[in-house]
Amino acid sequence: MKSIYNFKSGFTLIEVVIVIGLVSVCSIILSQLFIGQNRLYNSETAELDITGDARTALDDIDSYVRQSNRALSSFSTYTAGSQVLILQIQSINSSNQLIAGTFDNVVYYLSGSGLFRQVFPNVASSRSAITKKLASGVNSLTFTYNNADYSLVTEVQVDTTVQENVSGQTRSITLSSKAKLRNY
Repeated sequence: MKSIYNFKSGFTLIEVVIVIGLVSVCSIILSQLFIGQNRLYNSETAELDITGDARTALDDIDSYVRQSNRALSSFSTYTAGSQVLILQIQSINSSNQLIAGTFDNVVYYLSGSGLFRQVFPNVASSRSAITKKLASGVNSLTFTYNNADYSLVTEVQVDTTVQENVSGQTRSITLSSKAKLRNY
């Protein structure tokens, strides 16, 4: 006897709707997880970047302060102050030997949100004349001298805050360093 019903294997409409619903819910959860992790990654990367910029800038300043013979109150068009540091360092020859009685000048200054170092070598020096951007996103920069008379300065303290906006959040870091001039 033949059945009058012809059953075909397949899915019912309810089964298809349930599967589509489950796949949709799983997709939404996974995409939200991915978006959240991506946001966290970008935020942490930005924080590492600003920390690296600030630390590199302070290390550079400390290095030149330690090489300097003295701080200057002015040089060329620059005047020393809380946002400008002018250092006098001994010139070097092509073998990196110090040249007695000959000096180069190094100026650190804030321009907009960029921290710059500019080197002004003596004509006898083999040091290159260069302007280098040390950090971006500098929100504040303060040079503090241990004496109001620049010729008597033996120590320079640097305080800086670097910040960056990432995904609508502002990440910032404040760092300080203190370095003594050469021979002190």
